Amino acid sequence: MISSFETDKLPQGYYKNVGTVLQRRDSSGEGQSLLLFLRDMGPIWVSAPASKTKCRFGGAIEPLVWAEFDLYQSPARLYLQGAEVKEDFISLRCSAEKLKSALKLYKRLSKTLMVRHESNNILTLLWSSMLLIKENCPVDIIEYRFTWKLLKESGLAPSLQYCVNCGSKLDSGARWTNDGLICASCSGTNKNDLDAEELRSLRFAALLNHDKFIEWSGSQERSSLYTDELNKLVTFFTDMD
Repeated sequence: MISSFETDKLPQGYYKNVGTVLQRRDSSGEGQSLLLFLRDMGPIWVSAPASKTKCRFGGAIEPLVWAEFDLYQSPARLYLQGAEVKEDFISLRCSAEKLKSALKLYKRLSKTLMVRHESNNILTLLWSSMLLIKENCPVDIIEYRFTWKLLKESGLAPSLQYCVNCGSKLDSGARWTNDGLICASCSGTNKNDLDAEELRSLRFAALLNHDKFIEWSGSQERSSLYTDELNKLVTFFTDMD
């Protein structure tokens, strides 16, 4: 969980990495403290000093912005020296639904990632998810997809293809347990939570590659399925909170 500033320091010197702003904390007269999520460095706290101008770094230190950041590790702390914006996702700010969805993804990462832990696969997942939101894919399906993939990167994702009890393939439907999905045989007389078609949709949502997901999701009607399943998935983060 990202909850405090790290005291461990990088070797003194200059650094340049691409990433995004996960959080920003303003401090009167002292500038901002930024939680950057950077390639090869993971989430890391950086000081963005105040200046006499209105904003030294402009929009580059806004949450959701992706940029190439120039950093300097002094004997005391890590400072932001400059930033070149690569993608500001400004179009998302014109839609309350899209903006809310994007912020949910960032909030989830802020709760689960470890500071200074390289997480390039998750950074790529976040970038891909932001592009999907920008491409007008259904946000409920994107949030489900992102959450399942994030759990997979953490080794916690429930299988969408095999029974967690007996290992048989989930063909005709499945029922949820605290450990994951179980098949009809293991469910006994209990009713399945998901039928075969719903399972198929969940697999497509989670497992299709980026381009195929865009094509497939455009044909999906709005459904409570992904929201309901998302609520079940977030319970698997318990051990990480």
